[in-house]
Amino acid sequence: MLKIFQDLFESLHINEIQFCNWKGHHTVEKHLRGDGDLDLFVPLSFKDQFEEISNEVGFRRVISFQASHEFIEHYYGFDEASFKFAHIHVYFKLVTGEHVSKNYILPLEKYLMENQEVDEFLPLINEKAKRSIFLIRYFLKIGSVYGIIQYFREKNKYSFEWESFQKIDGYEDIPELNLSGKELEYFEQIYESLNPIKQILTSINLKKNLKRFRRKTYIDLLIFESKNLIQRLINKYFTKKKKILDAGLVVAVCGLDGSGKSSIVEALRKNFSENFSVKIYHLGRPRSNFLTLLINPLIFIYSLFKRFRKKKEGQSSKNKRISLVYAIRSVLLAYDRKIESQRAYRLGKKGYLIICDRYPGLITGKMDCPRIYENPKRGSLYKFCYRLEKSLYMSIRPADVIMHLSVPIDEAIRRNNKREKFGKETEAELRERYNVNSGVKFLAEEYHHIDATVPFREVLLVTTSLIWNFKMK
Repeated sequence: MLKIFQDLFESLHINEIQFCNWKGHHTVEKHLRGDGDLDLFVPLSFKDQFEEISNEVGFRRVISFQASHEFIEHYYGFDEASFKFAHIHVYFKLVTGEHVSKNYILPLEKYLMENQEVDEFLPLINEKAKRSIFLIRYFLKIGSVYGIIQYFREKNKYSFEWESFQKIDGYEDIPELNLSGKELEYFEQIYESLNPIKQILTSINLKKNLKRFRRKTYIDLLIFESKNLIQRLINKYFTKKKKILDAGLVVAVCGLDGSGKSSIVEALRKNFSENFSVKIYHLGRPRSNFLTLLINPLIFIYSLFKRFRKKKEGQSSKNKRISLVYAIRSVLLAYDRKIESQRAYRLGKKGYLIICDRYPGLITGKMDCPRIYENPKRGSLYKFCYRLEKSLYMSIRPADVIMHLSVPIDEAIRRNNKREKFGKETEAELRERYNVNSGVKFLAEEYHHIDATVPFREVLLVTTSLIWNFKMK
C-alpha cells in the first residue's frame, strides 16, 4: 500500500468518516500499489470533510472532461516514497449504469454501510453485498447497443471480479430497490448461463423496474451518448486530452546554463502527462507570433553571424553599446514572450498543467530580462524601444511557481562540456554569463531556489512535489 493511501485512511478513521471500497474488489491490492484507480464510496453527508482531509494528506481533485458525472469525483495524490500518482474514484452516491452514461443513482448508501467488513483498514463490503452489487451493475450496463459495446471492452475485468468472489448460501432482499433474494439468485443463474438473449432480456426488465432511479429519459440519454461518442472520437484522434486539474497551473523551471533546466522540464512533462493534460512552453526562446514571424528570422541570422565573429576584447553586456538592431530585436523578443505567456495562462485556466522552460524577469541586462538600458543620450527610436520593452515585460503575468535551479560555475562548465549542442557556449562565455546573471530573479507568485547539484532523481522529486502541493496549503 502506498504511504499516501495509508495516511488518507488513517485520517478518515480518526475523523470518523464513513467510507468503503464498493467495487473492483479483485484489483484492490493492485490499486493500493498505485496501479489503476481505487473505487471508494463516501456518503454525501461526509463530502466536505472528505475533501478537506484528502487535501491535507496530498490529494487534489481533477476533472475528466469526457466522462464527468454528478456525485463522482477523481482525486490524485503524489506518493513521494514510490514516485507514483495514486488515483481514487470517489462516489458520493451510488451512480452506476452503462460505462459512459451512468444513468442510475441507486439509494444504497445505508445498504453499503450496513454490509461493511468494519475491521478492515480499508473497509470492504461483505461477500453477499459484493455479489449483489456486481449483478445489479452488470445488468444495468448491458441491454443497449452502446452498453454492450462498452461492456465487451471490459468483459475480462468483470469475469475476473466475479471469479474472485467467495461462494455464499443465498442472497438477502434489498428493499431499497424492491429486489428480493430470489430475484438476485435468478440474476446469478442468468449471468452464469452466458446466454446473451436471456441476459439482455433480464437487463431490460431490471432497467424497467429501476426506472424511477434514472437520471435521464431515453431521448436525453440517446442525445448524451451521441455527443459523448463524438467528443471521445475527437479527443482520441485530435485533442488527446487527459485529466485536467482543478484549477490549472503555470510553473516554470529556470536557471543558468548547465543547471539541468531542459532535462527537468522533459522529465516533468513525461511524468505528469501520463495522467494529466500538460503543455510545454519555451519562454526563453518563444515562438514567433503573427507580428514577428517575418522579421525574427532575419534578425536571428544577423545575430548568429555576430555571435561567431571573433571578438578582439571581451566586454560585459552591460557596458557595450547597444545597436538599434539589437534594441529592435529585444523589443520583438519581449513581445513574443508576452504573447507566449498569455497562451500559457489561457490553457492554464482550462485546467492544463503548463510547464515553462525559463521565464521572464525584470532586472535589465540579466537572463530572460529586459535588454535595453536607459540612455538619455540616444536617439528617439532607441528611447522608444527602451520604453516599449520595459512596458512589455511589466505587463507579463508572473508564473504561479518558479523553480530556480542552481549549480556552481565549475559544475555548469563540466555539464556543458558533455552536451552535444551546435554553437554551445565556451567556458569563457559561461563564466561571463554567470557573473552577469548573478542575482537574477524571475516573475513568480511563489519562488523556490533548488540545489541542482544533488542526484537528478532528487531534483525531480523536489520539483514534482512543489508543483503538486501548490495551492494546497
